[in-house]
Amino acid sequence: MTRGIDVSTRGLVVPDSLSGAIDVCLDGQRVWSFHPGRDGTPGRDHRLTVPWPRALAHRLDGVADVELVDHVSHDVLHSQSDVHFGTGSSRLSVVDEEGHPLAVDKGGRLQRDFSNTETTARDQIMDALERVLHDLREECGLDAYLMYGCLLGAVRDGHMIGHDSDADVAYLSRYHHPFDIIRECTAATRRMRALGWRVVRMSGANFKVWVPLPDGRRCGIDVFGSFHIGERFLVTGSLTGTLDRSALVPFGTVTLEGREIVAPARPEEVLELTYGPQWRVPDPAFHFDHDPVDVRRMDAWFRAPRRRLRFWQDFYKSPDSTRVPTSGSPFARWVQQWLGEHPEGRPGGRAWILDVGAGTGRDAAYFAARGHRVLALDFTARGLRRTARLRRRRRLKVRARTLNLEDLRSVLLTGARLAHQPGRKQVYARGLLDSLAESGRDNFWRFASMVQRRGGETFVEFRTPLSRRDTKFFGPHLRTYLEPDDVVREIQSYGGRIVHRERGRDLAPLGEENPDICRLVVRWTP
Repeated sequence: MTRGIDVSTRGLVVPDSLSGAIDVCLDGQRVWSFHPGRDGTPGRDHRLTVPWPRALAHRLDGVADVELVDHVSHDVLHSQSDVHFGTGSSRLSVVDEEGHPLAVDKGGRLQRDFSNTETTARDQIMDALERVLHDLREECGLDAYLMYGCLLGAVRDGHMIGHDSDADVAYLSRYHHPFDIIRECTAATRRMRALGWRVVRMSGANFKVWVPLPDGRRCGIDVFGSFHIGERFLVTGSLTGTLDRSALVPFGTVTLEGREIVAPARPEEVLELTYGPQWRVPDPAFHFDHDPVDVRRMDAWFRAPRRRLRFWQDFYKSPDSTRVPTSGSPFARWVQQWLGEHPEGRPGGRAWILDVGAGTGRDAAYFAARGHRVLALDFTARGLRRTARLRRRRRLKVRARTLNLEDLRSVLLTGARLAHQPGRKQVYARGLLDSLAESGRDNFWRFASMVQRRGGETFVEFRTPLSRRDTKFFGPHLRTYLEPDDVVREIQSYGGRIVHRERGRDLAPLGEENPDICRLVVRWTP
């Protein structure tokens, strides 16, 4: 046993001499793996504090026997019986709704990995993998091959990596310019959809194919674009380095789960580029450490910034999202009253409302129920699914469109389409500014000024710094607390004019939370 280790609800405390991938097991089930030096914070007496990952922390409520195990040697480094987490008294269980064990994956999400996948499901995954590769090569004309975790598992021992939860393939583009690479990927995405696959576009040069499994869940097969630009070899996911084309073609095969699968000509060189010289050593806690310059370059070429997207997707999947009210917010009711008192340009009192950052769509539904034409705009549609049944039951018509305020291309395209449509638009944004970085706020003002060239008002409500230490109804949240004067200066720099401003508490109470709120009404035309 390694001394100096302690486990509690707050996290793990381990000696700073501890290294390598460490598995955390609760009642014998691996739920997470970490690297002490990378994931820990130095403290006193040469010890490190390692916090529980966010996805796992809210599940820790109960009692469990805890073991810390060296992933490679399988040595038990620490054993602690009947550790109490939270206030629960029953045995702690980290499982899905069907009772299948879950573990934190490399992306920080709780997933059912391949070590907890039945043989029949593995066969189905392999069947789908072979069909996807066939369609990519024969139907889409792409030079597709095994990549990332699937290639790693095949070369190591011929099996899927136990702690992995999806399958990975890539294709070698025949092009060398980002624009041509995007066109090639777009054509492949359309063709795969036409063949009946459920496809989600992840960027301009990669997509995901979702495959249903017999146990009711689904497995994702990620399809990554790879290409040479200049002297560099790049794979979407921000992997870049020097790799001669002869390491890839002519393609060979490797054995995965007893099947011969197309693979790079020299897979060992590809794996060393991908995972480093220690790629043969199993590491469930592996994280890519891409150069920020490479990440920014790939962002600029192929994908929109995805800042905070995962946070909101995880929030809308979590139990917390069920606590979001379904009725209209106080701000929506206030805006409805404003529209009634200022009816100019709205025949019959009905307005065209653009709900930007619509979230669950509770306010979009409120406005639609009052006869307004409503378009809900958000980065992720997952929140809107929460109230879809409610809207259908009430026969409320709310259109939805994706808008990424961190992506200038998305802002300009969506803004231009709406600006050219006749009629005055009202822009509504409750709690949106709180969740945006400065670049996102700049794009929001740009968007609002574009779509309201024909008139209308922009209604915004946001938390001020006086709310920073207040009790939060949803607990810790990604927020940007803004001084109203700073926001006003931003608006004025984009040509906006403040026609109403108020600030105070009791404007947006929710449970025990009563934040300090600022409301602004902005016009962009004389």
